[in-house]
Amino acid sequence: MFIGVPIFIIVFICGVVYTFMKHLVRFDYSLKLLLRPIIRSITLAADGIACAGGGELLNDVLKIKGRIKYGKWYQTISAISGLINIHEKDTWLRKFLDRSLGKNHCDEAITEQDRFYYEHH
Repeated sequence: MFIGVPIFIIVFICGVVYTFMKHLVRFDYSLKLLLRPIIRSITLAADGIACAGGGELLNDVLKIKGRIKYGKWYQTISAISGLINIHEKDTWLRKFLDRSLGKNHCDEAITEQDRFYYEHH
């Protein structure tokens, strides 16, 4: 972790600068094309950190007792909220996320792999 994180940060910074310079020289720079994947990646990483770090808190506050729980770093809070809604119960968090981020956001956040796994196990 102490070696990986600094290396990842260096690669990230070098990659952004390289991409910016490459497309600036070619005069085909698109802020949208450069920033969209970066913002998406940062958002997903932050969501995974929040789910992992706040999983126990969310499980206790929302009284989650079933097999689907918050706390895995590789899942998003929205996707877990959608899965809990489908397989166990509805929560105020899912309703809030759907109102704030778009109708059916939590259901649409569920990956095909998670949907398949929880439907068959």
